[in-house]
Amino acid sequence: MAKARLINEFNEHGFPSERKRSTFNEVYELWLESEYEDNVQESTLNNTTRDFRNHIIPFFDGMNIREIKPNHCQTELNKWRDKLVNYRRIKNYANRVFDYALRMDMIDSNPFDKVTVPKRIETIDESEFENFYTKEELNEFLEYIKVDLDLNWYTYFRLLAYSGARKSELLALKWSDIDFETSTLNINKTLTRGLNNKIIIQPTKTVNGRRVIDMDNDSMKLLKQWKMHQAQFMLKLGYNTNSPDQLVFSNSRNNFYSINVPNDRMRNVQKRNGLKRITVHRLRHTHCSILFSMGASIKDVQARLGHTDIQTTMNIYAHVTKEEKKDTADKFAKFMEN
Repeated sequence: MAKARLINEFNEHGFPSERKRSTFNEVYELWLESEYEDNVQESTLNNTTRDFRNHIIPFFDGMNIREIKPNHCQTELNKWRDKLVNYRRIKNYANRVFDYALRMDMIDSNPFDKVTVPKRIETIDESEFENFYTKEELNEFLEYIKVDLDLNWYTYFRLLAYSGARKSELLALKWSDIDFETSTLNINKTLTRGLNNKIIIQPTKTVNGRRVIDMDNDSMKLLKQWKMHQAQFMLKLGYNTNSPDQLVFSNSRNNFYSINVPNDRMRNVQKRNGLKRITVHRLRHTHCSILFSMGASIKDVQARLGHTDIQTTMNIYAHVTKEEKKDTADKFAKFMEN
């Protein structure tokens, strides 16, 4: 109700002099409504409002926006740096509210213009690059998936491992995105959470994310087998899967799976069979590492996985080549011993 009142007053009267005594919360609501929420994807809006709710509003809550000084902002920015990896993003969001207030003539200057953005010492966690499967471990994992789970999930995890796609990209995949003639997957959308935690499909965020992935013959044969099986199984439940918009992977209500379901399935199989624990996302790292071991180029791997920042690809490449250098040294030593 308070938000609606503020917006109505703004639309009717603009910002009279007394409006200059608005709180940060009120200005944030106005900025959100008038400039932000109609210009971003729903998942981005959900993430932004969550960042404000969890990190920004708690500090500025109820403060008169004209009384917020640079030292207030500097103190909080230092705290964000210490506890948040993406502290610069949080700072930028808060800064946009003050910029809006400045343009609306509610404040005389933006206090964030006078802060110093503190540096964070970035270190590469080597354990992050060790948390993936080798070729042998991946084959073992897929064999257990084949035995423990149904054809639906075996197809899903095989496709993840052999395509390097993100779990959310495959959960959004429709049969119309698969070309059996050219053996390709057309990745152009992703499953995500929108406002109020609602599961939605939206386009991939970046141009690099939209890509066509070449697949091997065995994976395509498996997809054909799954398509026939899905049609028969869903027909028994009263669903016709002949529509081009039919999801490749759907639940028993022929609707989206929850984004966390693949994590649960994978974790259960790993625990039941004593397998090394990696996350679903690390199957992308596994795919990437195996490609590099085969001699694939950095550019080809970046394109296949849809990495926007080539540094992401380079970090994995650096780790793989470091392991190969160790192997070369061991081979030399063993050769000399014979």
